[in-house]
Amino acid sequence: MIRFQSVLILLFVCFSGICTAQQLEDKILLTIDGNEYDAGTFMRVYLKNLDIVQDPAQKDMDSYLQLYIDYRLKLLQAQEMGLQNGESYKQELKSYRNSLAESYLTDNEVTDALVQEAYARMTQEVNASHILVKANRTATPEDTVAAYKKIELLKKRVANGEDFAVIARNESEGPSAVSSGELGWFGPFKMVDEFEDAAYQTQVGKVSPIFRTDFGYHILKVNDKRKAPGDVTVAHIMTYDQRNDSIATAQERIEEIYGQLEAGRDFAAMAREFSEDINSSRNGGTMPRFGTGGLNAPEFEQAAFEIDQLNSYTKPVQTKYGWHIIKLIEKHPVPSFEESEENLRKQIQNSPRSRKITEAFTNKLIAKYKVQLPNINSYTSQFPQVTDSLMMGKWRFQAGAGKAKGLFVIRDQAFTVNDFYEFVSKKQQKEYRQFGSLEEKLATYYKEFINDSLIGYYDTHLERDNKDFAFIYGEYKEGLLLFDLMEKKVWEEAKVDSLGQMKYYEAHKDKYRWKRRLDIVMTQSTTEDVAQQVRSLLLDGKDVEEIKDQVNEKGNTKVMVSTGIVEETYPRLPKGFQVKEGVSSIFEKEENGFYKVIKVNEILEPSIKTFEEARGNVVNDYQQELEKQWMDNLREGRKIKVNDKVFQQVKQEVTKKGA
Repeated sequence: MIRFQSVLILLFVCFSGICTAQQLEDKILLTIDGNEYDAGTFMRVYLKNLDIVQDPAQKDMDSYLQLYIDYRLKLLQAQEMGLQNGESYKQELKSYRNSLAESYLTDNEVTDALVQEAYARMTQEVNASHILVKANRTATPEDTVAAYKKIELLKKRVANGEDFAVIARNESEGPSAVSSGELGWFGPFKMVDEFEDAAYQTQVGKVSPIFRTDFGYHILKVNDKRKAPGDVTVAHIMTYDQRNDSIATAQERIEEIYGQLEAGRDFAAMAREFSEDINSSRNGGTMPRFGTGGLNAPEFEQAAFEIDQLNSYTKPVQTKYGWHIIKLIEKHPVPSFEESEENLRKQIQNSPRSRKITEAFTNKLIAKYKVQLPNINSYTSQFPQVTDSLMMGKWRFQAGAGKAKGLFVIRDQAFTVNDFYEFVSKKQQKEYRQFGSLEEKLATYYKEFINDSLIGYYDTHLERDNKDFAFIYGEYKEGLLLFDLMEKKVWEEAKVDSLGQMKYYEAHKDKYRWKRRLDIVMTQSTTEDVAQQVRSLLLDGKDVEEIKDQVNEKGNTKVMVSTGIVEETYPRLPKGFQVKEGVSSIFEKEENGFYKVIKVNEILEPSIKTFEEARGNVVNDYQQELEKQWMDNLREGRKIKVNDKVFQQVKQEVTKKGA
């Protein structure tokens, strides 16, 4: 991290570009030994650094051009030294590139829209019922058609006025059939994407169109929608039928506990002693924070969210797990968009809905590269080498003789049938999804192959195809190279050259001076009486250890004592302190709550620092001296040519931009 920050400090340029006249951007402003540098890069450098330059002289474009030439000279030397070939340099650059490229290999517009959509759904909850006809991804075509016809018929019955709940109870093939299809309240990321979309897109009292998930075909009815209540933190005391007791016995125990709470017993103590939930009882009954649908116990959730006052508790509540008394500890309202955004992005990236982002980005790349994809009516016919063994993840690719058939071309790179076969061979080894047929699996793999091929090609050619990426990556690449160069040519040399440091110190020692200083003992006491006792001990000449031994007690520190040499402007000296040798009076209680007494052992007049005392400053100044000498030498023998005509145009362009 320190190295990364140091590289950023060294960079002349930053992560954002500027708009300039394209014709001027591409013109050559500077050549050094035949190496050409365009005007656009120089203008980005100058304008970006204009606000952070402290020295007014450096804001002058003529002066800044000389700094820019120095920068380019350093990079040329680094390249001539072969620093770009170092393994550590290449590894760090690779790591940075991979990290930077991530934000360029996605569709940010679609991502932003999904984040906004997810947050809007966070603020609203849906209560829905559904009917499921099973047809998972492994279902045969015949079973799939039969399932669709059945759900279609059930939807018609609902449309004709039959009760949705009755049909769900009698016909639905999901576990919610026992509750007439009722699913309770839920928010985003609680259901599979297709189900969530249908629920939020359907109006209250209406029935959704037929939709399919990995479980089968569904229709759902939205019973209600409400403002999301956020999350709650609660504690509970629980009893349940753990010893073949009747429910009534568990109920009797919880009612007895409730009576003791009403009589004034402490909730946490009662939870630790009597709650039969071993996960929370040790914490006084406190449970992890949860939101709607987080517990799979709707009665518990409803009771918890209905508590209005903090630290209030419910009457006994029965769930399928047992009996509970619930105490409200804290309500957590839905956070703001700004607070939620980062987490929502992560959730979307790690959820199946990220496919929407990939598909949108892939479509943009298809248009960008004008890729002509073949029309495939049958994937098993198009790729005859793939057999049914792929369904079990045991297919092996046998590279055939002869030229592989082409599939599509991305600019200068052709992708063949064999490329797809190799993709399939690797893909099957990590497959966890289920497919209904070889045709479906091949179709899915082919779509993913196209995505991977396009995104992989774009990634490989980002520097060529994306100017913004090229600029940001290029600046870091140069900055990292410059860091290594400075470390070798200046910083390390200045650190280890003790003789050079000493010579520099002797030649400039007058600049390394101490201001007036004080050798002090500073005491801070908890009360004025203690401060008076400490002052008396100081006047008697007692040392630090004697004072602490006489004043402090075991487990009760009444005075803190510090010693050292400080400048007379030391900020911790109390207000009104007058510099003179001896023991001061007691300074009244300050903001930190202590009474101070200061003893000045000696006043040290201004003096020149010794080499050891000034060493840090000397090394820093010596580094700057070495760099100056080095830069003077760098220009020797170099052919540096500035195109004055272009430079004048640059000045005019920058002036137009208000710089």
